[in-house]
Amino acid sequence: MGRCSAPGEPINQYALVTYLPDELGAFLDQMRRDLVLDCKARSHLSILPPRALTLPSSLAESQVQSLSLLAQPFVVRVGEVAVFPLTSVVYLELEAGQVEIERLHRELAVDALAFAEPYPFHPHVTLAQNFELGTVTERVEQAQARWRGYEGPREFLLDRVVFVQNTDNNCWIDLNAFPLKGLPIPQPPTPEPQFIQTF
Repeated sequence: MGRCSAPGEPINQYALVTYLPDELGAFLDQMRRDLVLDCKARSHLSILPPRALTLPSSLAESQVQSLSLLAQPFVVRVGEVAVFPLTSVVYLELEAGQVEIERLHRELAVDALAFAEPYPFHPHVTLAQNFELGTVTERVEQAQARWRGYEGPREFLLDRVVFVQNTDNNCWIDLNAFPLKGLPIPQPPTPEPQFIQTF
């Protein structure tokens, strides 16, 4: 999830994310660095926010892999700038894909990946956090201006998830990527119209 040149020692904190790709991802990566100068995080959506595991991580990975074989890729569209009032985190809302992400979260946050999350799950793309609280308005306005000026794609196909682990210097390491391999459910054929002759 980050760009650390020297990751520290792994700790018992894991998450499941998908990275924003291509032009959209590169733009948001730069925006994060401009909003918070020492930010090393790569732009992403969290499917499972950070959590400690009580069971071996291998079981958690197996659980993700099992679901990834059934889950279908879907389109995510990024929306407008917003702020979480309790934490002052500046983020981008989602205009499409939120329901599918919430379903993945619900189906995965059990068994080896169960965790008492401190906040209700709300899919989003973080833009700025861990900054002086008195500068929230300034950062929101800066983010809104930058986002209005972006002319590239605002949607992408979410077709893989990445299991990541944190370290003692807050450097997230990618452990394994899982493509979503579920096939679309075939639709039943449309019945032919029946014409009834009347007199």
